[in-house]
Amino acid sequence: MIIAMDNKVDVTATGGKAAALMRLVAAGFDVPAFFTLPPALFENGHLPDKARAELTAKLASIGPGPYAARSSAMEEDGDAHSHAGQFLSLLSLSAATVAGAAERVYHSGHQDSVQGYRATRGLTGTGGGTAVLVQQMVNARAAGVAFTADPVSGRRDRIVISAIAGLGDRLVGGEEDGETYIIGDHGDLIEGDVANGVLSQKDIDALHRLAVEVQQACGSPQDIEWAFEGGRLYLLQARPITTPLLPPVMPDTALTLFDNSNIVESYPGIVSPLTYSFAQYAYARVYRAFLLLLGVGEAKIADNAAVFDNMLGRMDGRVYYNLVNWYRALALLPGFSINRSHMETMMGVSEPLPAEVVDNIGPPPAQGVKLWAEWLRVTRSGFRLAFEAVRLGRTKADFYRRLNTALARPADEIKAMPLTELAREYRRIEADLLDRWDAPLINDFLCMMAFGGSRKMLENGAERRGWRCIMTL
Repeated sequence: MIIAMDNKVDVTATGGKAAALMRLVAAGFDVPAFFTLPPALFENGHLPDKARAELTAKLASIGPGPYAARSSAMEEDGDAHSHAGQFLSLLSLSAATVAGAAERVYHSGHQDSVQGYRATRGLTGTGGGTAVLVQQMVNARAAGVAFTADPVSGRRDRIVISAIAGLGDRLVGGEEDGETYIIGDHGDLIEGDVANGVLSQKDIDALHRLAVEVQQACGSPQDIEWAFEGGRLYLLQARPITTPLLPPVMPDTALTLFDNSNIVESYPGIVSPLTYSFAQYAYARVYRAFLLLLGVGEAKIADNAAVFDNMLGRMDGRVYYNLVNWYRALALLPGFSINRSHMETMMGVSEPLPAEVVDNIGPPPAQGVKLWAEWLRVTRSGFRLAFEAVRLGRTKADFYRRLNTALARPADEIKAMPLTELAREYRRIEADLLDRWDAPLINDFLCMMAFGGSRKMLENGAERRGWRCIMTL
């Protein structure tokens, strides 16, 4: 009934942690020797005499002690819910105490705190029985955790390491703060002291290699536990990072132009990172909704997510429009392939963007059947826009009603809210307003069209009369 570390069995027998370690062993990683006691081995929460005898005999196969008894619940270390810190782990066990420790770890899977953790995440029950992983202890000179992506900023081009001298249980349990090291894509040390710290540069290099290899083997960013015994690096655990991360970096070698002609009115002077991050997020959501309103398909908008997520830039503390991405967003609209120049005029730029920037943006000029299809899209979008223009008064009234309703809660109530309730209130307001920012956007777009059209008419009239006309917004 005891399952060796090189067996290939279903996760229901070994639990999530042991199953993950078995896959890592099969992939060739240096994992301390272990075996697993499946839930079926326990009778009413206790190991019968036969199981205890088999356990004692099996200890010799993983070497001399001390040992560790660790939980391996069915849904532990999963892709969505890690259950980190919910179960008992017992360390530095002698052979005589392993059986009793295994029973205590098994019982930890039925604590009220586990059910509470699961309830807050929409899970039910205990998630199945708890297997127990018995593992040889590492005599660690240094141990800790490594994230193959930054779980705080969401960046995927960073490896974040926390290290402590000796065993890592004090760090994982939150009893002590470890030393932090941040590594870049190519193994370069961005933050951390290798001259006087817990880890040397050689240790950092080894952890960088391990983090990269584990992520490649598992296919997603990982939360890793590790330990050095002398110069030997052991992999103790790997599970998916469950906090939201930024999308993978999308290389873009195109020339980018930034301009603050209009946005400086909204964000003058030095803008804090918090304000900028909100503005970037708001623009991304609002303009996605606007293109949907004009008939651009959801699939096309999703394929251009990077365009909407990077419509702004922040340099030297000031906010700018990313003109190239605004141009790319306009290129998604019906009619772009018919009249690029009018779209540029709508953008309000004083002169066309350089050819080296725009030549590869958007579809080429439509011809033949594609031209007719494009005019059909323009006609449909025109009807949509005309309908919205006619009912703009009602749209504005509805917008103000939603705005006033969203902000109607008295200030005293808001001041009395705990942080979690404040966060919930903020998300409610955000959901009520950002995705339905229709009145300002329709009004702005109609103004852009009017400006572009009137400017074009004046320029054509000036050319016919031989005048030189300079239009400024």
